[in-house]
Amino acid sequence: MRFLVVGILFLIGNFSIFAQDNYARLTVLIGSHIEFNFNTLDKYENGIQIPDGTTLGVAIGEIAPAVMTGWHLDVQTYLGATDLVGSTGATLPSETIQIEATDANGNLGTAVFSGLTDLTAAGATIMSTNDLTDIPADPNTHQINITYECGMLPANNLMGATADYYTIEVEFILIPDF
Repeated sequence: MRFLVVGILFLIGNFSIFAQDNYARLTVLIGSHIEFNFNTLDKYENGIQIPDGTTLGVAIGEIAPAVMTGWHLDVQTYLGATDLVGSTGATLPSETIQIEATDANGNLGTAVFSGLTDLTAAGATIMSTNDLTDIPADPNTHQINITYECGMLPANNLMGATADYYTIEVEFILIPDF
């Protein structure tokens, strides 16, 4: 009988050690790898838009006594990269790419979306919400579409750029607000 009581107390102790209070998680539902293919003169002159190229599912929540007031989504280049790097060493500024977040399924009605934002190492908030009905958020009901543009603004037109296969990694960061 003593062994059973000790075993149960040990099991309860383990559960309390591994308890998780708050959580914030992004899930890429669609579009983890985006490519722009500039294969016509028109695309070089006017750029390319990939509407809703990525869909992110948001999971965020809290357990009392935490008092979350909302959350926001930031975007930045990975490890502070300032350039898209070509396979032959050519570079383009990261601001050649603009990113925009939108509500994918209508469940973020009071959220604020920032519109087109340059991709930079410093990062920027592309959406935020302080609506308590968005906490907890579930990736099946709280989804964000990401639209990408490359070379569409006159300031980052690709005419005259070296033809190459350029890459850059992008980070989306889900941040709870307290």
